[in-house]
Amino acid sequence: MEEEIREVFGQLSDRISEEEFIDRVEEKVSLMGGLCDRATAAMLVAREMGVGEVEVKIKNIKPESGMVTFRGRVISVSDIREFKRSDGSVGRVANLTVGDETGTIRVALWDEVTEFIDSGDVRVDQSLKVRGVAKEGLSGTEVSVGRNCSLQEVEEDVQIRVDPHKISEICRDMEVNLLARVLDPGQIREFVRKDGSRGQVRTVLLGDETGKMRMTLWNDRAAMELEEGETLEVINASSRERYGQVEIQTGGYTLIKKSDVPVQFQEKMTPISDLEVGKTCSISGYVSGLGEVREFQRDDGSVGRVANIHVSDQSGRVKVALWGEHARLIEGIDLGFAVEILDGQTKSGWNEELEVSCGWQARITFTPPE
Repeated sequence: MEEEIREVFGQLSDRISEEEFIDRVEEKVSLMGGLCDRATAAMLVAREMGVGEVEVKIKNIKPESGMVTFRGRVISVSDIREFKRSDGSVGRVANLTVGDETGTIRVALWDEVTEFIDSGDVRVDQSLKVRGVAKEGLSGTEVSVGRNCSLQEVEEDVQIRVDPHKISEICRDMEVNLLARVLDPGQIREFVRKDGSRGQVRTVLLGDETGKMRMTLWNDRAAMELEEGETLEVINASSRERYGQVEIQTGGYTLIKKSDVPVQFQEKMTPISDLEVGKTCSISGYVSGLGEVREFQRDDGSVGRVANIHVSDQSGRVKVALWGEHARLIEGIDLGFAVEILDGQTKSGWNEELEVSCGWQARITFTPPE
């Protein structure tokens, strides 16, 4: 007996024998003239026997399944979109992505059902019992929830099956699932939107055994408590290229939660002699040259700061530009201090000499000699 048929039979095994159930399923397939498969026929048989709600797993939902009931965890919630029908009335629709241990599916909420989103009664990471109509959507099977359908929160920890990417696999314009370690929780920054309202943003540095990448959190997500060394599970994010670097973007459709799964990370340090222009790099060595803090005026009239130092290791020597608040670090250091620079940017400087530029993304540590 196939898994999906056994799943249905388990809900009425106290009423009918397995042999009789299979016979009735085969009879239903025959009567339908091949218009439904055995799994759909099994659900039809169950309904004829008075089982009002036959719960199925997401992977077994097909366009021909008709009315289905299943349990899943909300992975994403879209904004509500209004549209005009042919009769001139205004309709509303919103989409959920819901998953269980067998897969994910799109759930379309129509008209008055969208009020669950307005009220906050439907939210990311919530477990729901969904009753709706399966149909063929624009991107595969989806479940439509409107009048005579239902959404119900359940006290159940529905597990989601996702195959996480490794950081080294992530390229621009991808849908991203990730299990990674927090290397730098970052700082919350405020910004002003075009309409004058204020928002919050935070850039978090994540890593795994294959590399590291930055992730942007917005507004409420930016305020979540994060500590270095924690593991985050990120589901349904996206990737984009920004300033030549690929980073992870999150939104209302993204599920982010802490995990107990340990993730290993080892910082890769590049010898100075191996540095190449146009790369993000991490280097370590000692301070072999010190300049002064220089102030300059930006195009917008604000004042910026920069200071230059030289760093040497066993393989060579390189000029390092410290920008903004990093420039203040030279006030307490001297020649011979050990230095570790993480996530600097290699550029072609004066006379096309390679240098390392340390902007806001860089992390710098100076240690006095013993």
